[in-house]
Amino acid sequence: MKKWFIPLLACWLYGCDAGPGEEAIQSQVTAKLQADTDTNLFDISDFAVLGKEERMEGVYLVRVGYQLHFKQGLEQLQILHDEDLIYDRVGPFQQEMGLMELERKYGEFEAGQALAQEREIWMMKTEQGWRLAEPGQTQDSPAS
Repeated sequence: MKKWFIPLLACWLYGCDAGPGEEAIQSQVTAKLQADTDTNLFDISDFAVLGKEERMEGVYLVRVGYQLHFKQGLEQLQILHDEDLIYDRVGPFQQEMGLMELERKYGEFEAGQALAQEREIWMMKTEQGWRLAEPGQTQDSPAS
């Protein structure tokens, strides 16, 4: 019995500190994506953790992949935006910055289009569990 105790304890301890689980990663990434855009813009599917590497104690660099399924196209958003355009001191250019940012990130997407994405994120162990950490800008990139 004793000869099995030490290996089992080591496996258990290793499993407890094997980095963030896929569920924690997916919930954090999904929450971040939805916070950065309108929740009615797209759905997220086919989420997968492609790799994770511990860079420091309790800090992991995680590579994820997922599909974005757009509910509205960029052209539809432009029409809706033009209807709501307010001519004030800010001016129309600054009001269109949100649409320009969406086009920069996702290209000229259409309603119903699926777009594969890969992203590297940083996860950090905190007292509240695993959380996104952003030491620099994270980059979204179309999957090849």
